[in-house]
Amino acid sequence: MSIDKKLVVSISFILLSFILVFAGIDKEVTSYLLSFGSAGAFVAGVFYTLGITTPFAMVVILEIMRASDPAVAAILASFSAAAVDCLLFLMVRDALESSARQLMEKIRKKFEKASAIFPLAGLMVFGMPLPDELGLALMEMTKIELPKLFAVVFIAKLLTLLMLWKALV
Repeated sequence: MSIDKKLVVSISFILLSFILVFAGIDKEVTSYLLSFGSAGAFVAGVFYTLGITTPFAMVVILEIMRASDPAVAAILASFSAAAVDCLLFLMVRDALESSARQLMEKIRKKFEKASAIFPLAGLMVFGMPLPDELGLALMEMTKIELPKLFAVVFIAKLLTLLMLWKALV
């Protein structure tokens, strides 16, 4: 699937998440996950990494953070999200590295003057419901090393959650 199609799918799922939140489904999911204690944040983190469920999971995690210790919930959710991301990357490593390499070349040609901010933009992409190839390309991670990828995804998801939390409190 091309990056353009992935962006359309991502935006569609953001809109679907918007509808689910305004229908109150997020409250039901949050209540259910809170019944598991800290493990609820860990479970929500698994869904925070899957592109189609990221927007909705982000809302649920923020609600879990509100109802429990925000730092612990954010760390647990980010940890499980990074672990699942790494597992998924392992399964599609070759295709993902190739897509990231091609996308990086296109981005560099179009925006070479702004290349200094690419790594920061890539870090933010990992924390948001956008295609991961975009994050990999911006960070110039065309050869995926699992420990580095885990650290980058964990930090990106954690910083995104903490930044959103701070903005909402």
